[in-house]
Amino acid sequence: MQKWEIVSSHKLDGVVTSIEFNEIGIAISNNKNIHFMDFEGDQKWTIKLPFKPYKIKTNQNLFGVLMGNGFVVIDSTTGEQLHEGRSTQGGFSEIIDRPGGGWVLSDRHEQLHLFNQQGYGIKRLFAGKIRKLLGWIDRENLIIHDGDGCLRCVRLKVNSTQRQIEENIWSWVSELKNGEVLVQSLDGNIWKGKPNSSGWDSIEIIDDNCFEPFKAIWTEDGWWILNMENKISNTKSKQEFSDFGDIIASNSNNLFSIADRNGLIRIIGSEKIIERKNEKVEFEYEKMKYSLNSENRQKIFKMAKNAELKNDFEKANELFKSIGIEK
Repeated sequence: MQKWEIVSSHKLDGVVTSIEFNEIGIAISNNKNIHFMDFEGDQKWTIKLPFKPYKIKTNQNLFGVLMGNGFVVIDSTTGEQLHEGRSTQGGFSEIIDRPGGGWVLSDRHEQLHLFNQQGYGIKRLFAGKIRKLLGWIDRENLIIHDGDGCLRCVRLKVNSTQRQIEENIWSWVSELKNGEVLVQSLDGNIWKGKPNSSGWDSIEIIDDNCFEPFKAIWTEDGWWILNMENKISNTKSKQEFSDFGDIIASNSNNLFSIADRNGLIRIIGSEKIIERKNEKVEFEYEKMKYSLNSENRQKIFKMAKNAELKNDFEKANELFKSIGIEK
């Protein structure tokens, strides 16, 4: 198993409310701001919104952002908001990107709102109480964690139809990633399964320690679970990070990030990422050393030429020899 390590740390003023990765960087919301930085930690843009953003979701080169009672779409390459946004009474509770483009949002009145990629409304559907939008079986079949604690599949094509996957009640459910979802049963055990539109392709217990999970993220090394005590651990390798915070996100590959309530953000990378970073640091060091050597050689060469002009050939020869020039 790989050993993951901290790649970089960054400090923002104010409470971090959301983190989201896309292919080119990381979006972080705090206060009324959204900051976007690349994976090296260099800030690319910052925008200020009229209300505090509390959830960010990526879809290709766009971010969907929930704030106040509204929803806005932001271009991640420029930080520009595409239009004035959309709102609903009581605000939105959940947002998920739709495969192939678009967004699905749940409100606090048991409805789902469908938007196109640019954030313009398509339709609304009654879906009942929703705790969480989990992920997609395909573009039309969305798995949700409903108000009763069961998993349900909502079909979005034409008129919405719904199918309860099973009667089990789950106290906690992760997002659907890589076709898998983590669930916690009422007895405290953690299960991993592959759901389909009407049931499970497979499901197995992976932990019976009965700890309280808060959120889970997917990486190339599988699942990491953050518990209520701010400890994140890998379900396979059991590697842990403690007291780093409770806002967490990943790029579903080789990076994840954790932020605490004081605005301290840590970006954590896989072993390969750390190796690449160390190689880059070593390259930059060698380049700087070569640059300094070049400057010193130029200075010594000038001193030797000056000695020649003064007919001090002995000193000139010594200086030339010190930089490898035989006269």
